[in-house]
Amino acid sequence: MEFTGGNPYPQLDPRVAAAWRIRVATSEGGWTTAYVEDSLILSADEPERQGLIDEVASAAKELGLSADFSPLGPRDNQDDWMRERLGLRPAPVLVRLDGVRGSADALAVKELLDLPGVALDHLMTVAPYYAGVPYYAGVPYYAGVPYYAGVGAPSTTYGQPGSGGRSPVSLLAPDPALGRRPAKRPPVVVIPDTGLGPHPWFTDPAVASGDVYVHGELLGMHGSVPGSATRIPPRNPLDGSVPPFAGHGTFAAGLVRQLAPGARILGIPIMGDDGAVAESCLLATLAALRTRQVEALAAGDTDSMLDVLSLSLGYYHESPADALSDAPLRRLLDDLGALGMVVVAAAGNNATTAPMFPAAFAGAPHEPHRLPLAAVGALNPDGTVAYFTNAGDWISCHRPGAALVSTMPVDFGGERQSVARLDHNGMARGTIDPDDYSSGFAVWSGTSFAAPVLAGEIAARLAAMPFDGGGVDEFLERGWRALADTLGWDRP
Repeated sequence: MEFTGGNPYPQLDPRVAAAWRIRVATSEGGWTTAYVEDSLILSADEPERQGLIDEVASAAKELGLSADFSPLGPRDNQDDWMRERLGLRPAPVLVRLDGVRGSADALAVKELLDLPGVALDHLMTVAPYYAGVPYYAGVPYYAGVPYYAGVGAPSTTYGQPGSGGRSPVSLLAPDPALGRRPAKRPPVVVIPDTGLGPHPWFTDPAVASGDVYVHGELLGMHGSVPGSATRIPPRNPLDGSVPPFAGHGTFAAGLVRQLAPGARILGIPIMGDDGAVAESCLLATLAALRTRQVEALAAGDTDSMLDVLSLSLGYYHESPADALSDAPLRRLLDDLGALGMVVVAAAGNNATTAPMFPAAFAGAPHEPHRLPLAAVGALNPDGTVAYFTNAGDWISCHRPGAALVSTMPVDFGGERQSVARLDHNGMARGTIDPDDYSSGFAVWSGTSFAAPVLAGEIAARLAAMPFDGGGVDEFLERGWRALADTLGWDRP
């Protein structure tokens, strides 16, 4: 199904919607979005920033609401000098609204102001299609991808085991890192996702870790960076199967490991197994990563420098033209590109031409002082474009993303059972247990996984390049060379 006058309507698990206090709105142009009802995000340069805060506070008061303002990111932000040199923007500000006369509605405040720099706090969800189970959880509501392609659509076949859906497999190949070539400085790939679960490939924290710190503060949903806390909806006590997006971050990390075995992987947990996170929570983590990159480049701290950011989540904006002009997420991603980080983003799995963000930011013109974002669609094993992949002139490239094999946490197991199981002469016999991932590997599909494939390719290119010290100019030059090698993009 192709949507041209808008985008697919959100079909959310009611537990996810309740936990995040989600509302759904459709604009006059037919564009639909899901957003957190009691928060806004402000992004403005000084000196306009304080004036914008005052106007939001006044508008909230007019609607009978109180407003609390707090910057997103590390408390001790020391990157002002580098921000000025590189033209970076101040950290976004989170606005929490509290109803004095009834419940808060961030959209009402935004519409009353109608000012640039005031954005909704969109609900972002991961990109894999149907989480690899043949039935979508919570019929008639769907738990996961931002928008649903429709019952009976060909895309739904990818959710079935045997057709690309998540299912356990055995892999006989050894850890790719055992044969890696030593690099002068291993490139660092950051994957903000569901984190890294236990797996033999990721036992060395110097090679792969979910514990990432900036100014002594732990990043991610379990950390202390302001604005990064994630709301976890309650589990259905009658459903003991492996949650739909469990292992998502570990699977993505395994793809990077296969393509760039010498790279370091930072698998920051920003969402739970429901695969949902508020845009503000992601922004808090990205703001912290920006601070880390700025300070590492300034100090020549090669161990703390970051090379590639792989994003496998997204949302549909209520007004795509506004998203392209002043979205807080775009501003932060542009800053990371100016700091020499290559950003790749999954294109989405809804078989629609509607732009999904942040991948749709890839449609912006390239600038020599900033590495551009790359939007990645998925390919089937035979090289054709996967049916579920979104389409549009903002798609940068396609990479394998259907029926991939990668890593899963070895401690994952649910209550779905084998078709048959028995003991014979002291040996257990049975059919495949669809909820037992103790082998450590699985098959899965989605543009969520095409993105880390490209991230791994870029990291492999960076690992083969000489490294002379790690200044901003060198990071930009290396990044452009890697993009030229992988995508044919030359520096303007």
